[in-house]
Amino acid sequence: MLAGWWHIVQNSKMTFGVDAVFDLPYTLSFVIRKRMQIDSWMELPKEKRPPESIWDKPRELEEWFDRITDNKQTEFILNADEIEE
Repeated sequence: MLAGWWHIVQNSKMTFGVDAVFDLPYTLSFVIRKRMQIDSWMELPKEKRPPESIWDKPRELEEWFDRITDNKQTEFILNADEIEE
């Protein structure tokens, strides 16, 4: 229900006299922040979105994002003889 409230607020741009999410009571601010987090995941390509089963498991989420963003850096070896002066 609170996520639905957030959707209405987001679409209508109402502020209710609140300057930041953190000014709201904890339960509301938590739901709003969580919803914003999930919405941002939905912007990712489907194969990079975390599975719903780990949404509430920070350690597994961190491992998931580490795994999908692993930029397999290759080692670059430079020989002094190959450098042009």
